[in-house]
Amino acid sequence: MTGYGLFQPSTLGMMGQSKALANISTNIANVSTGGYKATDTQFQTLISKTLDKQSDLGGIKPIETPRIDRQGLLNSTSRDLDLAIVGDGFFSVSPTLAVTGEILYTRDGSFQINVAGPTSTAVGADGNPITISNGYLTDKNGYYVLGIPKQTNGTFPTSASSPQPMRVDPFAFVNQTQQTTTTQLSLNLPAQKDFGDAAEVYNIGVVDSNGAARSIDLNFSRSAANNTWGIIPTGQNSTSLSLTGTAFSLATGAGNRLSLDAASNQISVQNSGSGLPVPGSFFGLSAGDSITIAGATTPANNGTFTISSVAADGSTLTLNSVNTSETVVTTSLTSPTIIATPMVFNANGKLSTPQSFTLTGTWSDGATSSFTIDMSEMIQLAGDFTPFSFSQNGLTSANLSRVQFDDRGQVIGTFDDGTVRTIYKIPLARFSNPNGLQAQNGTVFAETALSGVPTLEFTDVSGTAQFNPFSVELSNVDLAGEFTKMIMVQQAYNSSATVFRTVDEMTIIARDLKT
Repeated sequence: MTGYGLFQPSTLGMMGQSKALANISTNIANVSTGGYKATDTQFQTLISKTLDKQSDLGGIKPIETPRIDRQGLLNSTSRDLDLAIVGDGFFSVSPTLAVTGEILYTRDGSFQINVAGPTSTAVGADGNPITISNGYLTDKNGYYVLGIPKQTNGTFPTSASSPQPMRVDPFAFVNQTQQTTTTQLSLNLPAQKDFGDAAEVYNIGVVDSNGAARSIDLNFSRSAANNTWGIIPTGQNSTSLSLTGTAFSLATGAGNRLSLDAASNQISVQNSGSGLPVPGSFFGLSAGDSITIAGATTPANNGTFTISSVAADGSTLTLNSVNTSETVVTTSLTSPTIIATPMVFNANGKLSTPQSFTLTGTWSDGATSSFTIDMSEMIQLAGDFTPFSFSQNGLTSANLSRVQFDDRGQVIGTFDDGTVRTIYKIPLARFSNPNGLQAQNGTVFAETALSGVPTLEFTDVSGTAQFNPFSVELSNVDLAGEFTKMIMVQQAYNSSATVFRTVDEMTIIARDLKT
């Protein structure tokens, strides 16, 4: 290389170091920018050709090397809408609500709620319709964060395909209800309770097939048999409620006899020895139930009657009518009313059988209920009647009052009825070469041929990353390292400038020698 070609290496050196200094400046300026990824500068040697050989005197070319796959510093916050990623992956965001254009990717989880799209109609507190603006979860650029909604069966799909914008305004889920299908009840029934004592009552709240809240009382009564309890469900505005069991059936005989008193319209099972009514004979029946008598000595007393009331100890029924008085040694009494299977506890106070019940019922407006009650944690120990826990999976209509995240990327909604529900789940987009992504304004990245096609995964399924709620990921810039690079770049630039100046001086001298 001769003549003015001597300027090329030093000129390219200054240009290359200027580019490196620009990248360092950009990295330092974004040291606190959420989701920013640093860019390093490397250099490529340029080979110049001569007539007889090759030389490496051509100079250098700067190569920008993104460090997108490098984890950034996590910063704890107190915001409900802050979420950081630890590990591989990106949030997927869409510049449009319809998700019809290019999907972008970001690591900045400092989200907010923005109003967008058409308005919706909801029912206000006064019962009148109101027009509301829809609010969606967005990033700082106003791009819509994409997530997977919960399915109607209460679970999320195993595949994270086709995510969509997540609506999170107060009325977003007001029309979404879920009938109660499972419940769990744990309490202590007092072991010192005697047969004939007043029932212990525990109220449970469930959701019927119309999405309405229902209140059901479970009445626990000590049975005559040791360590045995009976249960009777009752509910306001119910037309029928029953637990797992069998239809009522009673056959008198073997020391017992049936007594019919026409004067009081009462029926009882009497002990043939003492002549006293047998307590608990009609446990499970209640006013309004029907009972059928068969085998009476007086045929007129055979038939179906309506129960007006039941004695507290279950020994006597008051019917709507009894034709004649009589005492019958053997007869049968049946009713379509389902009598719950008795609860039997062992000597240690643990429930032996049954471990669960199924409660079915209908309500006055035609709604129905059918759900299981897990009672496996029930105990019978000395002490007070003590409820420990009750849970159910039904959901009523309610307004969303708070939104936050958990460590699995699930969007958790708190509703004004006191329930906490999982409403969305955020998948992560993973690339085979994240450093091949193209950086765009707003610390978002676009897919390229070098990055490959993204794979959407749930972190609790793939295990490749996890989420940190109440945190944001800042830049991955190493400030000390950037200043060290700056010193090196400055020295390299000055050296190239010195070479340039020297070549310039040599050129001037050569020119003067010629003249």
